[in-house]
Amino acid sequence: RLGGVPISDEEFAAAFTRLQALIEEMLGAGELAAHPTFFECVTAMALDVFARVPVEFAVLEVGMGGRLDATNIVTPEVSVITQIHFDHESFLGHSIAEIAGEKAGIIKRGVTVVSAAENPDAVAVIRRKAEELGAPLVEIDSAYRVNALSSTDGFYSAEIAKNAASDARPITLKLSLAGRYQMQNAITALAVSRVLASRGFHVTDSDIVEGIAAVRWPGRIEKIAERPAVFLDGTHNPAGARELAAFWKEHLSGRRIHLIYGSVRDKSVDEIAGLLFPLAASVTVTAPRQPRALSAEALAEMTRHLAPAMTVVADPRMALERAISAAAPGDVVFATGSLYLVGDLRKWWNSRRAS
Repeated sequence: RLGGVPISDEEFAAAFTRLQALIEEMLGAGELAAHPTFFECVTAMALDVFARVPVEFAVLEVGMGGRLDATNIVTPEVSVITQIHFDHESFLGHSIAEIAGEKAGIIKRGVTVVSAAENPDAVAVIRRKAEELGAPLVEIDSAYRVNALSSTDGFYSAEIAKNAASDARPITLKLSLAGRYQMQNAITALAVSRVLASRGFHVTDSDIVEGIAAVRWPGRIEKIAERPAVFLDGTHNPAGARELAAFWKEHLSGRRIHLIYGSVRDKSVDEIAGLLFPLAASVTVTAPRQPRALSAEALAEMTRHLAPAMTVVADPRMALERAISAAAPGDVVFATGSLYLVGDLRKWWNSRRAS
C-alpha cells in the first residue's frame, strides 16, 4: 500500500515480473537453493516498490516471529514489539520466553525499541536483548500512565501522561477502533511517534491525536450492519479471543450473540472455542476459502461440546446469511476466526451492498 492505497494490479504484476526474473537468474547460477516462499516474494516486491517511489516512511509488519522473518533484513528508524502471547508455537517455541526471543530478534544495535510486552518473562528477554545491543528501550507500561479512561459503545478515549518528568504535556487520545485493548496499541503508536520526533522528524502531538482518531482497521471488531448488529473480527489466537470475550461482556451484555467461526488448521481452536462458544446463544461453524482451512465438519467434531447450539454450514457466505436471518433485530451476529474468513465475508458483503 502506498499512502494507504493498495498498488494497482499492473504495478503488482510488474514488481513480480522483475522479482521472478531475478529469482530464475539466481537459481540458474546456484545462488539460491530453492524458490523463495510466497511471503519472501511479497516482502521483496514491497521493498522494491517502496524504493522506486521512493516512500518517505515504510511501516513493515513482521510476518511471524521476527528473528528469521523476511522483513528482518531492514535496519529501521525504530523497532516496535507489541504484546506477546502464544501463537505459532510449533515455529516460535512453547514458552513465552522462547517466543519473546524470536520477537526480540528485530532489535538492532543502537536502534530504539518500543515495547508493549507485559508478561514478565517476555519483558526480561527484551530488556536483555536491548541491553546486549545497546538499543535504547521504551517500555510503554512504565513510560506512560492512563488517566480518565472512558468509552462510548466500545470506543475508548483517555488522557495519556508521561510517568517521568518531561516537557511533554498530557495528550488526549480518542480511538476510532473498538475494544479496550486498542488503547494499548494507540499508546504504542504514540511512543513510536515521539521517538521519531526526538530524532528530528516533524511529528507533533496534534498530528498524533489526528492520526489515531483517523485510523481504520477493517476486520477488527468492525460493525458492518445494524438491527441485527453484524460484526466482523479476525480473532485467530487465544489472546485475541480473550479480548473479544471481554468486549462482549463489557458492551454486549444481555444481548444474544450468534457466532460464526472458521479457522485454518494450525490455530489453537480448542482454546479459542472454549473462550467464545459458551458465551454465544448459537454457533455456526464454517470454513474459510483457503487451502489451509480446517473443514467445518472437523471443526464441529472438535468443538460441538462447547456450544449451546451448533450448526455446520461449509460456505461462509451462506453461514452469515443464515445467522442474520435467524437473529432478532436486537441480537448480534459476530463472524470471527481466520482473517481469510473475515476478508472473504467483507469483500462479499461490500459487493452485495454495491449491487
